[in-house]
Amino acid sequence: MSAFQRKLDILQFVPSAPRKVSSRQIFENLQNCGHHNIDMRTVQRDLVSLENIGLFGLDVDKRSKPYGWFINANFKKLNLSLMDGNTALAQDSDSLLTNWLRSVADSQVSQPLIPPEIDAASFERLKSAIFFKKQISADIKRIFSGGNEMVWKHYDRVNPMGLVKQDGRQLFVCTFGSLHKRRYALPLQFIRNVTVTDEDCQQEFGELESVQTLSANNKEDIELKLLVKNNSLFLLHGYRLSNDQVITQSTQADKSLLTATVKDTNKLRAFLRGLGDNIEVIAPQKLRQYFAELSERLYSAYQEKAVQNNQMFTD
Repeated sequence: MSAFQRKLDILQFVPSAPRKVSSRQIFENLQNCGHHNIDMRTVQRDLVSLENIGLFGLDVDKRSKPYGWFINANFKKLNLSLMDGNTALAQDSDSLLTNWLRSVADSQVSQPLIPPEIDAASFERLKSAIFFKKQISADIKRIFSGGNEMVWKHYDRVNPMGLVKQDGRQLFVCTFGSLHKRRYALPLQFIRNVTVTDEDCQQEFGELESVQTLSANNKEDIELKLLVKNNSLFLLHGYRLSNDQVITQSTQADKSLLTATVKDTNKLRAFLRGLGDNIEVIAPQKLRQYFAELSERLYSAYQEKAVQNNQMFTD
């Protein structure tokens, strides 16, 4: 591993005051997480270097041996996720670091949403049930087929399979009973009054499965064809929908034909909706029909509202 990664890992292993850790303990922790080709002297030099930089709150108690390393309790952590490693750790100038932080930003493009409140006690019990592989009973908020309202219903013998954070949503993955094999991904805010039982889970992942495979999309690939305006930012900025994406000139001078193999997911449809009238879906027909019907519903809704507004002003 790189020296940069090693130094970042060192900082992760140093506790905040009043706790302390020796360089020997840090060395052993580094070896356990994959830093095999290092020695104690390297770790000691890294610690001294990080302390001298003075940007990470690293301090050392030299009153007795072995020396105890710690993060000063008054130190506020820096966000180094966007910082070039060599710049962040090799320089000791406050002005360079300040300039870097002013010059680089991680900007969220999509509309930020405030997440709903999650029952903290239920969340802790869910984690405990997953860890110990125990069934739970809980009240779960669901909408049933044919209904248009969500209702709370109590369930027993729920098998917790895992937790997934997907597009900012926190989901609880579970099955019900021993025979029903379908796996459900339920928003955490839809779960309350959780009780961990003494009963073992009656279902679990197969040998090649994990909770990550559940979040992977199992939709079939489609051959997407779009007419895209040549002046749309999507084309001008060079983004790609897939590795096999191809863009050719269409029969319309101001538009290009884009083809790409993608999965027909809710995220794809949301992205295409966000492009507005910069695109026209040509294929597949099912997706084109979806956007045609959506356009009709939007037109109808806005047209009806316009008529209502006109009547209000003329009355």
